Amino acid sequence: MSKLHFVFGGRVKDPRGLDFDLSTIDMVGLYPDYASAVDAWRGKAQRTVDDAEMKYVVVHLHRLLEPEADEKK
Repeated sequence: MSKLHFVFGGRVKDPRGLDFDLSTIDMVGLYPDYASAVDAWRGKAQRTVDDAEMKYVVVHLHRLLEPEADEKK
């Protein structure tokens, strides 16, 4: 299984948390590896660095789809 990564962002209610306002979600894309996901995340995050309520994240989809695979390592 490939190690898919999903990058998305949006406005959060509290800058210290991950409670996103779903009407503002920006789905950046799916990436086949962590390095390319981080590049996409960095590009989006740096454009909104002055807005504390905007946050972008990298989600490790492969960990959600097969959580036991990480435990075997």
